[in-house]
Amino acid sequence: MSRSGCKKVPFITPQLTNMWDKSSEPWSVKDKEFRFIYANTMFIKTNKLPENFNVIGYTDRELPTPVNQFAHLFEEHDRKVLQCMQRISSLNTHPQSKNEQSISYYLCNKYPLMDENKQCIGIISHAREIHNFTASHYIENDIPISIRFQPPSNILKEKEWIVIFLFCRGVNNRCIAREMKISYRTVEKYFENIYEKLSVNSAIELRIFCKENNYDLYIPPKYFQSIGHILLYPMDFKMPRDDQGA
Repeated sequence: MSRSGCKKVPFITPQLTNMWDKSSEPWSVKDKEFRFIYANTMFIKTNKLPENFNVIGYTDRELPTPVNQFAHLFEEHDRKVLQCMQRISSLNTHPQSKNEQSISYYLCNKYPLMDENKQCIGIISHAREIHNFTASHYIENDIPISIRFQPPSNILKEKEWIVIFLFCRGVNNRCIAREMKISYRTVEKYFENIYEKLSVNSAIELRIFCKENNYDLYIPPKYFQSIGHILLYPMDFKMPRDDQGA
């Protein structure tokens, strides 16, 4: 399976495939058209594919697995990697049984695959199962504690909690506006309301307040479902500065 991919892409060296083949964690590689050119045994197992299934040439949408219903999210992740040309992470959940009572959580890191001329030719993906996690832990390397699916208080409205969630992930105001499909000025207005309700006066104070009151552990329902996929932006997305409206 992996060998056929290596023949097409010489920049995936035997040293890499030997390491990936022996890994207990899922590894895969796609070309820039999002078609697989490599996947190890653990990738096949994790995605509940037939034991000897050959993924070469398939896209996420074409794989015979229940997870392919989220192919558009996986492709969004791939596109972000190609746009940013750096590692982009996501937090994924997969049910272990049909009744979805047992859930596995995976942190998936994707990287641009570069050739000898420093041109991007694809995407490398690596996932690992995680336990007792918090989204902020994987952004800031804090001590892991459980995330929360219920708002920590009734002070804020639903969209204000979404703003808090994105803010705590380090997403700036313009990206928040784009994510929520609202204007930049509306984002500023949300922050003004949040500041007033929480009695804080700056982005730094809001950051501290969120950590001290576990607001940074809350994930709104639209970003986390029984099967889900959350993009974790790289730390190049810094905390909004006060002069940027937050």
